Amino acid sequence: MLLIELDPESQVPAYLQIRDRIVAMVHDGVLRPGDRLPPTREMALTAGVHRSTVVRAYEETRALGYLDSRPGSYTTVRRRARPPEFGGPTGRGSGLIEWSARADRSTGGIAKRRRPATRPQADDSVIDFDRLAADPDLAPADELRRSVSKTMIDCGADALDYADPAGWRPLRETVSRRLRAHGVAVGADEILITNGAQQALDLVLRLLTGVGDRVVVEAPTYGMFHPLLRLHGVEPIEIEMKPGGMDLDALERVLSDGAPSLLYTMPNFHNPTGVTTEQAHRERLLQLCESHRVPIVEDGFEEEMKYFGRAVLPIKSMDSNGLVLYVGSFSKVVFPGLRVGWIAAPAEVIARLADLQHVSCLAANTLAQAAADRFSRRGGFAVYLRRIHRVYRRRMQTMLGGLDRSLPNDVRWSKPVGGYTVWLTLPRPVEAEPGICDEIRKAGVRVSPGSGYFAVPPALSHIRLSIACVDEDQIEEGCRRLGATLSDE
Repeated sequence: MLLIELDPESQVPAYLQIRDRIVAMVHDGVLRPGDRLPPTREMALTAGVHRSTVVRAYEETRALGYLDSRPGSYTTVRRRARPPEFGGPTGRGSGLIEWSARADRSTGGIAKRRRPATRPQADDSVIDFDRLAADPDLAPADELRRSVSKTMIDCGADALDYADPAGWRPLRETVSRRLRAHGVAVGADEILITNGAQQALDLVLRLLTGVGDRVVVEAPTYGMFHPLLRLHGVEPIEIEMKPGGMDLDALERVLSDGAPSLLYTMPNFHNPTGVTTEQAHRERLLQLCESHRVPIVEDGFEEEMKYFGRAVLPIKSMDSNGLVLYVGSFSKVVFPGLRVGWIAAPAEVIARLADLQHVSCLAANTLAQAAADRFSRRGGFAVYLRRIHRVYRRRMQTMLGGLDRSLPNDVRWSKPVGGYTVWLTLPRPVEAEPGICDEIRKAGVRVSPGSGYFAVPPALSHIRLSIACVDEDQIEEGCRRLGATLSDE
């Protein structure tokens, strides 16, 4: 006889208590495959419930695969594979498929370069010179909230529908007007809206490269571009970054040996070095790529963030042959989570990129695009830029002054005219870099190790500092701690 005790005080229905008890007895080995369960009338009598309750309990248990029954026969325990433990197999080789081995072919090395997706948990004792994103404390959240609300009122269902794969048309027009202010003569049909600049770079690599192709990059360069290259099976050709920009003599030699698929460059406020190239450098770079018919991908993610001196127009502004694909973004300047970026390129290229975007994600986020467009059209973006220019100009001045006062004489650093980053070169071999960064962390300063911005490790140790999310008092104290730590090395 099978005895099942029910709890009359429980809020769990009686039929579920019976079901769960039968399942537990199967797992505990009390009931084995082939064992007969009592008829429903008999079980109802012993459990003190109506027969319909037992019928429902048996049906629920059968639906879970634990019981077999046929009309006119007994209900028996079914031979059933034991369900996997919660969470499933996790170790390499512990399941039927070695997921890590398969995934490493495309994602190997990406995780170790990954930046925190969210702002680090507040800790007043730690000064964060690592985070490179718009400061949320400066963000015009109320203005954007109003833009979203008005967009929903004005656009209604259109703002929640799929956008054109090339992007929300009014935003493409707004971006084209902003680019024309920087000397880039493009129309809306030459703009593609993307889910941030990172997706823009991914789409460009999908369009212009294949496995085994070569791409010219600066050394160092944007840290998350190297994982993208690996993801696409593309080989980076590193050209040394000098104080004035990419070594163009070295580039000329590389191009003479065979044209790569494209060249990737960041001429304004280069990440990580902070370098801004001069007009003559940009003209020669463009001329070299024109001579060898090599497309240029110009990353202008901080184009708006110039604090000192006169502006130098983008390479795209000189592009009369449709050679340059210009990548920009709202994300690094306003809201990292908004994920609105763009590509400016010849209309034929934009059409093909739109096809790729349609296949990969159908379209970028329509509501985010429409809200960003309204925010820009109503002057919110221009007002915000003027405000943060004042803030970041003071932060950069404070950083450069603090480094002058605090760092040892044998440490060299860049002197950016805009952007967020300062690049330190230390008189120690690159093998010492992890230990140096560890000591800096112990001193309460978070920095970005420089080796992550190279495909091939450099000879010396480097550190990238960011002023993005630190105020002037934190910068002063961070420089003091940094100087004290590096003086002890």
